[in-house]
Amino acid sequence: MSQLRIEELKEKSRTALSQSMGQVRAAALIAALVPLASVALTPAVAEAQGTGGYSVPSPCDFVTSGGFVLRDDGGKVTFGAHGGCKNGEFKGSLTVSDHALDYHVDLVQMTGYVTPSYDPSVGPGVARDLCGTARTSANEVVAFRLRLEDHDEPGISDQFGLRLSNGYHMPTRLLGDGGPGGGNVQLHSPNRTNVGPAAPGSEAEMCFNLATP
Repeated sequence: MSQLRIEELKEKSRTALSQSMGQVRAAALIAALVPLASVALTPAVAEAQGTGGYSVPSPCDFVTSGGFVLRDDGGKVTFGAHGGCKNGEFKGSLTVSDHALDYHVDLVQMTGYVTPSYDPSVGPGVARDLCGTARTSANEVVAFRLRLEDHDEPGISDQFGLRLSNGYHMPTRLLGDGGPGGGNVQLHSPNRTNVGPAAPGSEAEMCFNLATP
């Protein structure tokens, strides 16, 4: 990522953060979000982190989703998210609530939208990762990487996962534990407005070096 792109991202984050936090705390959080943003991953590190082989879909598209997954202890994590390419930018929304922890995550800015360069599907399934920054109910601003998988209708094989830069991790798993009523992930065909940034940067840059969930 160019130095100009890094500074633009920092400035946008500062603007969002200044709405509810002091400048000293905001600057510290921004510095924590992008410690490696200008450092490219080596192939070995990328493979170890599970972040190799992803790029912006071509042609680009968008995905919508909503539902819940279950933690290992049975606690419910509900979510609503959509994202993709729109008029030369990455656009989307994100709301996640971990009810067992009373912990909530809401979008600040979408910075990336990527898919495996190889076909990840078994049958009709397709994976998309949404990346960006978010504000949490613990008064943090974090980087996130969200995994959504659309495995056709009625949605019982669709999947969701989330990783945050503060260490929070919901491994990618079936909506509703594979049962009916767990929600749905829907990958939509591209249209003429689904155009991404001209120079989006690498996967590591768009997703803050976070591994896929």
